[in-house]
Amino acid sequence: MKLTRRTFIKLTGVAGIAGSAGCGEDDVSELDPMEEFDSPPDEVLDAGADEPDAAVEPDDAGADFDSGAEPVVDAATEVRLDVPVEPPRDASVEPPRDVPVSVPRDVPRVDVGRDAGTTLPVRDADFRDLPERRTQFPLGVMAGDATDTSVMFWTKYTGKSPVVLRVLEMDGGRIAAVRFNGRVTPSGAGFVRAIVTGLRPNRKHLYAFLLGGATSPSGRSLTGRVQTAIGADSLAPIVFGGTSCSSPRAHPFPVLQQAGSRDDLDFFIHAGDHIYADLLGTAVTISQYRGKYSDSWASAGMRALHGSTGQYLTWDDHEVFNNWNPETVAPGRIAAARQAFFEHRATRRNADDRDRLWRSFRWGRTAEVFVLDCRGERRPSSRSTDPSRGSTYLSRRQMDWLKSGLRSSPCVFKFIVNSVPIVDRAGADGDNWNGYASQRREILNHIANNNLRGVVWLSGDVHFGGVCRVEAAGPWSNIWEVVMGPSGSNRDGRPDIRPAQWPVLVNDVHNYALFRADPATRSLTVDFINEDGNRIPNSRWTHTF
Repeated sequence: MKLTRRTFIKLTGVAGIAGSAGCGEDDVSELDPMEEFDSPPDEVLDAGADEPDAAVEPDDAGADFDSGAEPVVDAATEVRLDVPVEPPRDASVEPPRDVPVSVPRDVPRVDVGRDAGTTLPVRDADFRDLPERRTQFPLGVMAGDATDTSVMFWTKYTGKSPVVLRVLEMDGGRIAAVRFNGRVTPSGAGFVRAIVTGLRPNRKHLYAFLLGGATSPSGRSLTGRVQTAIGADSLAPIVFGGTSCSSPRAHPFPVLQQAGSRDDLDFFIHAGDHIYADLLGTAVTISQYRGKYSDSWASAGMRALHGSTGQYLTWDDHEVFNNWNPETVAPGRIAAARQAFFEHRATRRNADDRDRLWRSFRWGRTAEVFVLDCRGERRPSSRSTDPSRGSTYLSRRQMDWLKSGLRSSPCVFKFIVNSVPIVDRAGADGDNWNGYASQRREILNHIANNNLRGVVWLSGDVHFGGVCRVEAAGPWSNIWEVVMGPSGSNRDGRPDIRPAQWPVLVNDVHNYALFRADPATRSLTVDFINEDGNRIPNSRWTHTF
């Protein structure tokens, strides 16, 4: 790998978690040792770089081999490539009237790198006939947080020898170019999180993690697929999927396995409750959270879905425990859950705030995907259904970022990934936006008063699916929400809703939502798909914005 510059960053660790104050039933007095919080910053790799083989011999019988050396990067250091940053795409857009000019736009930076391919000939690059080494890569692979020029790649690795990541740009079934072929460095706990830059927009890629060297591998991980986002000015249509609520009682998740069998999705969204850390035993420590993820990620459905297309992911409550309260839960427990969240996903960590989950991604001028954190920043002590009383569902920074981003986005569709619905559903409790009425009013007024077209909320949490207006009447009645899933949780009976507000209701069936967004006609079509791959009767919805 050709490094332009090496920067060694000293980690500060997670300070003070063992000494957090008591919090009743949620208090954690003893957590796993501090060294288990092994989270070096993510590697950034240039797609123009080529990594020479490590000086190790292939294992016999195709099994993993051990060079006798520890991984290159330990828990205290990391190697990162410095890459230039593209100017913000919306720099010429006037700031919104109701957001301070100082609030950054803060779309994830577009990584710019060389796109010269590698020295590995295309004829030698195909890894698909290599044997899969599931023992060394038990949780499959994942790619996520794709921009038009970069993607994060992820796996969990149990071996000690070097690991090679190979990324192939595809033209149908033909390999068009080798975009990356080099070593990547697992963390001390075995997690690989590597961002490859310098990719080309709107290209499909195959990737795998390889054993045995960059030019003569002896085995591989599961093979994954991912597509880079369409170019910055493109108005091409997109197709994507989404779901939520994957209870382990539905293991091995047949509906996710069906979604993972598709080859027509540009990306997939999971709106939270991706695991249930509080079901079939409750996780408290980092090792226990890792165990919950391992049990779930090893399933046929999760492996198939995660490897089938790029992912945009957030959390809800069960990634920590049901309806957890950030104000009262022991900080160490939240830190453990958050650490495990990032360890098990191809989800980028923000350079300036590593705990932050909210971020956005553009697919040309067709769509922008805003991924929210609706759990980690709320303040339940401020909960109120009185909109005149201030409440905090999102932090002020996150709220201003969302408002600024919606107002300045040049995209036809603006999808807000929102773990808990914003609809004023009959029978709903104060756990959702309705319990934080002042902020609900603030964001919905912002959308309505600025006449922002194409805003669609994408939600989960409630164990049924459907399409609804966020209000039955009034200025917010033209704002729509799609409730996705569940993909594995309780298939509830018919919920308490206002039928005229819900043109589509899907209950008592595991599902994922299939979206087709066409900017030329400004039309969005949503179908709900069951585990057999069939559209659920009466579940199609089409709307022109």
